[in-house]
Amino acid sequence: MKDNTSELVCFTIGHSTHNIEQFIELLKRHAIQWVVDIRSTPYSRYNPQFNRELFKTDIENNDISYLFMGDSLGARYDDNNLCFADKPVVDFRKIRDLESFKEGINRITKGVKQGRKIALMCSEKDPLGCHRFVLVSYALVKGGITIKHILENGETILNAELEEKLIAKYKLENKQMHLFENPLTKKDAIEEGYVRRNREVGFSQEDTPYTEEQL
Repeated sequence: MKDNTSELVCFTIGHSTHNIEQFIELLKRHAIQWVVDIRSTPYSRYNPQFNRELFKTDIENNDISYLFMGDSLGARYDDNNLCFADKPVVDFRKIRDLESFKEGINRITKGVKQGRKIALMCSEKDPLGCHRFVLVSYALVKGGITIKHILENGETILNAELEEKLIAKYKLENKQMHLFENPLTKKDAIEEGYVRRNREVGFSQEDTPYTEEQL
């Protein structure tokens, strides 16, 4: 039985342009047992080695399990009601309120608590530009899960470190948003950073065509 006092950890990874051997080596380096595919469309025009059926076979041949959850934890939605009021970009705050998303998060959390070494997989190389950080990791952290993002070179970066990058990117440290308001607290600065990043990297309904590489 898992020690309840130990840290609950979930990994994320972007397949980027790795060949399958390189990618599997990254997974093995971190002793990953399960890859949870959170791409809305689990196919890649430019990196077909990560097309769902082929990829599933390759990693399972290396004793790593595959699970597709892009239907609940993906970033693409076509419902206008799920967009920002002033921009046709999916608002991740609204996605996190969907029952399907909550169920997906609960499923991942349950797996982590059972001691499974899980890596959430999307396509983007840099987690800072991917919904696995801006949407999914945000929710898991709120539920008490520590997130470690596996980088292209195999090293990891904590979600909290990426949040520091958000604050720096948008210069939110002690920023005063309005004339008669107090400067942002650290917590509020992080929240504002997530929203700003969401507006930049979220699925836009004006994207034509929508490519797999944006998922």
